[in-house]
Amino acid sequence: MKSILAGISLVCSAMLFGQQAVRIYTLAELNQANPDSVFSIDLSREKLTAIPPIVYRFTQIKTLNLSKNKIELLGDSMLVFSHLETLNLTKNKLYAIPFAIFQLSTLKQLLLAENNIERIPNEIEQLIELETLDLYDNAVNFISPQLKTLPKLKILDIQGVMYNHEFHKQLVNDFRHCTLYLDPPCSCMD
Repeated sequence: MKSILAGISLVCSAMLFGQQAVRIYTLAELNQANPDSVFSIDLSREKLTAIPPIVYRFTQIKTLNLSKNKIELLGDSMLVFSHLETLNLTKNKLYAIPFAIFQLSTLKQLLLAENNIERIPNEIEQLIELETLDLYDNAVNFISPQLKTLPKLKILDIQGVMYNHEFHKQLVNDFRHCTLYLDPPCSCMD
């Protein structure tokens, strides 16, 4: 599963918009780029604690890869990315899903694996286009009932999170409409 989700950025970058393949820009390349022609930015492994200010000039992006950094918070400045479809925040230092993300109404893939996220709040219901939610290996101890109401959710990955038998059974029942990646229940949680 991890290799499939890790490859989402690659798949997205290979998608065609019109007749041209989408180029993935790195941080070093952004100074020379035209803001209207950048649709995919890869800022992975840059040791970032925040999104560099230059990135906010690129309001047309559809894919933003911020994986493998040291980001703890994201502010409302994220709202300039009104066309964003894929946001990869895998392997950062998030303890919560940044609330600005819930305002990104075009978001289809939200990759939050290997953080320290404890809650999926009710605001998740605002992501009505969301198809993939990856919370692999987080500390999730609360999942809002609103998550199961997302009309387009196809993949939910909450592997690496321990649940008791009762909650595990509830998750399996609540998410029959999508592919659910979930570890077996743990008797230690009963």
